Amino acid sequence: MIIGEVRTGLLRNSLPLPRQAVVDLLSLRPGRQVVATDRPINRTVSPDSIVGVDCTLATEPQAKARGIGTVVTHAVVVGGAVLQSSSRTRLEWVDYRERKAWTHYTHRRGVVDVLGNPPPVQVVNGSKRSSHQRDTLDLGAMCQRMLMLVQGRPQLDYKPGLRTQPTQLRWNATARKGARPAVHLHIDDESRRTVDVVVPPELLGEASRFCEDLALHDWLYTALGNVVEQAERDMAAGTDPMKLLGSALTLLVRLWMPGAHVDSALRPLWADLEDVPGFSQSWHRNVAWIRDQISMSTLTAWQDARTF
Repeated sequence: MIIGEVRTGLLRNSLPLPRQAVVDLLSLRPGRQVVATDRPINRTVSPDSIVGVDCTLATEPQAKARGIGTVVTHAVVVGGAVLQSSSRTRLEWVDYRERKAWTHYTHRRGVVDVLGNPPPVQVVNGSKRSSHQRDTLDLGAMCQRMLMLVQGRPQLDYKPGLRTQPTQLRWNATARKGARPAVHLHIDDESRRTVDVVVPPELLGEASRFCEDLALHDWLYTALGNVVEQAERDMAAGTDPMKLLGSALTLLVRLWMPGAHVDSALRPLWADLEDVPGFSQSWHRNVAWIRDQISMSTLTAWQDARTF
C-alpha cells in the first residue's frame, strides 16, 4: 500500500517559464539531476527530497499505530506554468516492536514500517482526514514546505498571470493480485479531494504518477470553472472579462492532456473518470464558452470600429 498527497497551483510568475528556466527553478539539490520530458508537453521533476519520520499514524477508527521510515517529496512543473508538490510513502506492516538503527530505514527510500498491526483499512481512513492530529504523519505539511521553497525561488517574478486557488489531493493505492486497475475520486470540498486506487502489484509503483496527473487535471478543471464563474459575475456587473478569459486561454487550455504522462497500463483509469465525473466533456464545454465570448467581443469591437 502507498499513501500520498499532491498539492497543485499556478507558479507565481507572469508568463510560463521556458524549459531551461524551469530546470534551474527545480535544481533544489546540488549534484542531483532534474528530469525533464518535452513531449507531448514539458513536464519537469525536481530531485527527490527524503525525510525521516517516527510518529503516530492517523487511524479511523482510532487504533495504536506507529510509523517509522522515510517519505519522498518532489516538485513538478508542467508547461512552465503549473507547480505541483508530491509526497508519498509505501507502508509495510512489520512484526518488530522497537525502532531499529536509522540505517535500516535510510536504505529503503520512501518506505515506512507500520508497528502495532492496525488494520490497513483503518490506516487508509485515517490518511483521508481533513485535518491531522498533532504528532501524526502529515504528508500535506511536507508538500506545503516544498511548495513554499519553489514559489520563493528568485527565478520567479511573483506576479501570477491568473488568480487561482490551489488544490490538495490525498490518495492511497492498494495492490491486489489479478485486480483490474480501478479509481474512485471523491470531491471533499472546493479544494480537497481524496482518491482510492486499486492496481495489480506490478503497477503499484506507477500509481504516484497517475495521481499527480489526476491532481493536475482536477486543478485545471477547477481553475477554468472558477474563471467562467468569475467572468459571468463580471458581465452581470458590467465589467469587461476579456483580460481574464484571455489569460485563462493562454495559461490553462494548452495543458489539458489527460494520461499523457501516465503508464499505458493505467491510462484506462481515465476512461472511468470520463464517465464519472466526466472531466473532458465539461472542460471542452467551458473552453468553447470562453472562446465564444472572446469571439463575440472581438466582433462587437470590429463592428463598433466600422461605425466611425
